[in-house]
Amino acid sequence: MKAKIISNSCVKGPYYKFILKPLALVKSVPGQFLMIRPGSSYSPSDPLLPRPFSIHRATADGNIEVLYKRVGKGTAILASLSVEEELEILGPLGNGFVIDGIAAAKEVLVVAGGIGVAPMLGLVEAVRASYPEKEIRVFLGGRGETDLLCVEELKAVSTKVILATNDGTMGFKGYVTEALEKYLSHSPPTPHSPLRNPIIYACGPSPMLQRVSEITEPLGIETYFSLEANMACGIGLCMGCAVRRRDGKGYYLVCMDGPVFRGESVDLSGT
Repeated sequence: MKAKIISNSCVKGPYYKFILKPLALVKSVPGQFLMIRPGSSYSPSDPLLPRPFSIHRATADGNIEVLYKRVGKGTAILASLSVEEELEILGPLGNGFVIDGIAAAKEVLVVAGGIGVAPMLGLVEAVRASYPEKEIRVFLGGRGETDLLCVEELKAVSTKVILATNDGTMGFKGYVTEALEKYLSHSPPTPHSPLRNPIIYACGPSPMLQRVSEITEPLGIETYFSLEANMACGIGLCMGCAVRRRDGKGYYLVCMDGPVFRGESVDLSGT
């Protein structure tokens, strides 16, 4: 499918945002992703493969927002594209976040590291729309201030946004998982006494998600992880996005079985 570029702007530093107008109506849920490559004006072999990008937000007028980081040749080409140029997109792909079952949770905790915030703004907006009175706390982390994205947008739809930077340039000094652990350490829930009865949604590098598991599993907290993975196809053919199953029965494919998983179902210890 083709999509026309409505806007392609630098948010700050190496972070950019597309606003795309697909040539056919696209329906998505928070957590799904697109495979994207430049349109016909570029060589079909350079770049050869599309890249996976989370759907940042779907707007009421049918546009799709994609938040991305310029890190290599493929994303450098995408960052150079102009308004009215076309992209080739495939999607929406994968499964999204499940929010229908969170009515019993006293609070929703969202944890995002760096560009991992990309699918989380749409998630928070969806939770707020479905559960207007729900407590929503967002833990947003990065190496430095430049890596903290969507802060004001998240503040507008959440109860509180807790910022964490490794270098201490903004908010809590340390990893975002340390900020989460500190928060949970105050009257923590336990499997037998879930004082807060929270549910956690997280997206970011695998080591961050693994640490979230280590913090939350002893407390019996339900978690959902959106995994980041390199993909060549997005539809299960290349097998390049395999992640170990926690039950020892082989592997999941992030593109087909995810990218959203129950935290307890995936083994991220070796990533």
